Amino acid sequence: FLSAEITKYEEFEKDFLKNLETAIKQYAQKQGISFLTDKTKDAITFLKLITIKYDIATVNPPYTDSADFGPELKAFIDDNYKKPYKFNTNLYVTFLKRSFELLNIDGFIAMIQPLTFMYIKTFEDVRKYILSKSNIEILVELGLGGVFAISNVQVYATMFVLKNTSKSKNSLFFDLKQYNNHSNKPQIFEDALTKYIKEGYEHHAYLIDQSKLKTIKSWPFIYWISDKFRIKFKSLAMDEVLKVRQGIATGDNNRCLRFWWEIDKNCISKEKNDGKKWVGYSKGGPYQKWHGNLWLVINFSNDGYKYLLNNGNHLPSKEHYFSEGLTYSASGSKGASFRYFPKNNVFDVGGSCIFPSVYKNIEFAIAFMNSKLCFYITSCLNPTVNTQVGDLKRVPFVIPKEEEEIVISMISKTNINITAYLKSFQIIEKDFMHSPFYYNSQELDFKKNIISFLNSENHLNAQILINETIINNKIFDVYELTKDDRDMIIKKEGENVGNLAVDKIAKHAYIENALNLFPLSNIQEFILKLPEKKFEESERDYIINEFENIYGGNSNMEEFCITHQINPINVWFWFKQSNIIPKQRMNDLAMEFLADMLREILMDDEDGIIPLVPNAGEMILLDRIEEKFIAKGFSMAQYSNFKSILGKELSDYIDQEFFGVFAFHLKLFKKLLATPFIWHLTSGPEQGFDCYIIIYKWNRDKLMRIRSVYIENRERALINRQSDLVNDTSASAQNEKDKIYKQLKEIETFKQKIDELLKEGYNPILDDGVGKNIAPLQKKKMLAYEVLNDGQLKKYLNADW
Repeated sequence: FLSAEITKYEEFEKDFLKNLETAIKQYAQKQGISFLTDKTKDAITFLKLITIKYDIATVNPPYTDSADFGPELKAFIDDNYKKPYKFNTNLYVTFLKRSFELLNIDGFIAMIQPLTFMYIKTFEDVRKYILSKSNIEILVELGLGGVFAISNVQVYATMFVLKNTSKSKNSLFFDLKQYNNHSNKPQIFEDALTKYIKEGYEHHAYLIDQSKLKTIKSWPFIYWISDKFRIKFKSLAMDEVLKVRQGIATGDNNRCLRFWWEIDKNCISKEKNDGKKWVGYSKGGPYQKWHGNLWLVINFSNDGYKYLLNNGNHLPSKEHYFSEGLTYSASGSKGASFRYFPKNNVFDVGGSCIFPSVYKNIEFAIAFMNSKLCFYITSCLNPTVNTQVGDLKRVPFVIPKEEEEIVISMISKTNINITAYLKSFQIIEKDFMHSPFYYNSQELDFKKNIISFLNSENHLNAQILINETIINNKIFDVYELTKDDRDMIIKKEGENVGNLAVDKIAKHAYIENALNLFPLSNIQEFILKLPEKKFEESERDYIINEFENIYGGNSNMEEFCITHQINPINVWFWFKQSNIIPKQRMNDLAMEFLADMLREILMDDEDGIIPLVPNAGEMILLDRIEEKFIAKGFSMAQYSNFKSILGKELSDYIDQEFFGVFAFHLKLFKKLLATPFIWHLTSGPEQGFDCYIIIYKWNRDKLMRIRSVYIENRERALINRQSDLVNDTSASAQNEKDKIYKQLKEIETFKQKIDELLKEGYNPILDDGVGKNIAPLQKKKMLAYEVLNDGQLKKYLNADW
């Protein structure tokens, strides 16, 4: 029957082309032109090409997201490739569907394209079509880069051959993801394929009945797991027991969001419906488990709420605003990270949330989400660096037995509390207590306090990692995983560093030095059972020599332990013995200590303006800092010794570095600007006039006051000094006169800049945020450090709020 239908179609095609040729010929005769010009020949050839069926279609299609379609292309694809299956999300899958349309029955498609169609929820229809309408003959995950020889294209590529048939059989998959950016990737695949053909086995190869791919909801191409593990996906999906909800996309973060330190803290909401303008806001941010990253607030006043309701994604999931749950950072090379989401906050797309529903235990849910098993499952469902809400909804969730739940929840709560406690020593946190420089209230020696703090911090971070190890082991038990499946997960996710061997003396010392706030009673037995190892002195010395790197870049104790495959208890013990203070860590702590002191000094000052240069009508900032040190109980010797902590003279640091270092320290999100709350205004390199201001007291009148009071005093003093030196012909006097001349010229230019700002209507309002308020000053080059990049500067100069 099928053969007869094909014959009929071929006869129809011949008649169609013959009639078309006749029509073209008649039209040509009427127009007085010769028949079959090159264009008409091309038209007929093209029609033949797109109407006949092929045995093979091979394609390297364009990779273009639907958001980048032009209006005509989008309309065409939506009309022709959106129903009954959605092949409209990216141009490369539209090409895939078109290839099927051009193919004979039992014909083959060979393509190379990104891997997103294999896993992402938005490509679910594509997978359903492939698994229902074709057989996957071979599919190779090629990993990142190293695929296209002519250019270094950074795309996670996949190549495959599909057979156009409804009869499925075993499918052959190759996993080469581990060879990211490998220059010899084609040879690696050829060798693997050759070995498989010859021997019937190759460790990169997986042979599976493709119908098994339908076991997991939305049919992701997860081909490498065992059948026993695959069954786990038949458990309740997370979205059936918890509410996984997407957060707000404001449509204009510059208008809607602020860091909490950019505004008056009295305007930040503490209770639901308390009428405060700004509400705490979770936006994801850097990798951070258990607690933290709650640095932002969102404008939820009547006007702010109305704006959000009519812009962005129009305030989705409103019923969950202000509720307790867990939030996460969706993207990053380390994967997703989950943490506690306290009441009276709302959440962003990048910090989407999970809330209690059928299952109520938040602590257990956070523990599971931070487990290696969950990381493994989410990477299976979406191997890209951006975990989606749709991926989390599909994660199988096993409700634990009561005994398991109690133990895991208690450990999880400890990790949440430890992390919150350690965060309270950082100036960027709303719950900031005080600098580690005051860690021991009875001890005012800077270095002793810092060493004491770092030893406690390391002890607590080791406790978190030991707790995570216990959680991982117990989550495996909750899911009743076989040893083979556990080994598979550990191979992919890495060994728990808390399981690694530990020095016997270190083990007992760790238990004896437990902090009263966070006792080890519930995990002491686990610690005592850890395997012991006698370490060579050279091994110990090597780790000690690496301690300078423990806080470098994005590193922390977890990264350090993974890199060096060392138990965190050993790290704590050897660090304590070494008495080392890593230089970068000390510099950061010293900068935060100084920033906190400067904030206090500037807030105590009547107008929040303190000059760095003498004779401006007030005590200079350096002298104020000295006064504050003494007032806090430090000796002059300790004040003088502070330069050894900073690594340079305090005066030089204040004049040349603090503002830039501080601004960079507050750059917490890649796409949001740095927002220092202390600014360094300067007339220029000659230091005609320099001052620090604090944004909480900054306004138009304060700018005028700098012009009319501080600069006038400074200028008058310089002119008087200039008069004193008129008759002094010494070399030193001449140098000083030259310096004063340059300073006065610089001050004159600085005054002109202020006058221009005032004439242009500069009127800083605290709620407008650092970006809008600082942009006009940066444009006039009145800052010691450029806070905004060129794009940000342009945006904030043209801000319409």
